[in-house]
Amino acid sequence: MKSIAAVAQEADRFAAQLADELRDDPWNRFQGMPSDGESRVAYEALAHGGWIGLHWPESVGGQGLTAAHTDAVEERFGYQWLPLCSYLLGVKTIGNAILRFASPELTERVLPEITAGRIVFCQGFSEPGAGSDLASLRTRAVKHSGGYLVSGHKIWTSSAQMADWIYLAVRTDPDAVRPHRGLSVLLCRMDTPGIQVREFATLGGGSLCEVWLDEVFVPEDQLVGALNGGWQVLMGTLDYERVTSEKVGVVARVVDELEAVTKRPEHRSELRAVRGELNAARELGREAGRCLMQGLPASGASSMCKLSVALLCKRVARLGIDVLGTEALIDGGVHDGIAGKVAALRRATVGATIAGGASEIQRRVIARRGLGLAAH
Repeated sequence: MKSIAAVAQEADRFAAQLADELRDDPWNRFQGMPSDGESRVAYEALAHGGWIGLHWPESVGGQGLTAAHTDAVEERFGYQWLPLCSYLLGVKTIGNAILRFASPELTERVLPEITAGRIVFCQGFSEPGAGSDLASLRTRAVKHSGGYLVSGHKIWTSSAQMADWIYLAVRTDPDAVRPHRGLSVLLCRMDTPGIQVREFATLGGGSLCEVWLDEVFVPEDQLVGALNGGWQVLMGTLDYERVTSEKVGVVARVVDELEAVTKRPEHRSELRAVRGELNAARELGREAGRCLMQGLPASGASSMCKLSVALLCKRVARLGIDVLGTEALIDGGVHDGIAGKVAALRRATVGATIAGGASEIQRRVIARRGLGLAAH
């Protein structure tokens, strides 16, 4: 097995070349962070380069490496500022959840298509009135002749405008004693009759979508996990989503470039402190990845990772503006040197402590599941 350092170096060279090839793509010029950037070209290039599913079994198209290899590679992709939205959803989050929770038949059907770059996923979780409080979702899935008829409304759905499949959180038992016990997860093709998508631009530079589902038929063999056992699947899925190694790479890139232009002693001192926090955030991500790879409880570690990186991104964006002054407020795009990256980061971090679960939710998860504190 190749060393983590060797694989990371290969990933860095690959990502630098791909970033250069995508440099003139107008759709990605004003992406905030890599998680805001959409590019089917980049996604397919990752697949053709063998970078999708590094730690997945070879039987489903993976490389059979470790989660530590994947974390290191994703950091290098973030450092080179690749457009990664489709990868982060379809591979890091949904692909890993399918590998962990889906039936062998569904896994063998879907994962090779992901590793080949032929399937882009979007994630249908949030709804009006059910964002961080996911147990309140109201999208219904009613049993119907070999499958389910799904009706509802999803919001904040990244990649829906280009996705081939959607990973859907639905309510299959509206009469469950506790709301979270009546949920299930389904995989559905986006070209199924009854699905409508509305796309809108975001401050971060990418797109979000609303998705309406009107009696959309989903075959029963596309159920992920147990019927009415979706809460466990959803929480496990979010554990993968919250390990944000690519954002560690983003912060590292900005810190490296700021150090090259910073002159004031107080700014240099803060950059040294930020680099220490960056190393801590990296270690939190590695610990969460290790727990997930070994099947250990990972919610606390994943939320620590997510929260630490989100707060660090905000701090670095503010520091960048302090160092560069008004130059960092003139947004020339992510390829416009350090000023462009700081401006992009500043835009993107407005929602960094909300998207993927608000900071208050992350702190609650850390307290309850990470530290074992009682709920009050």
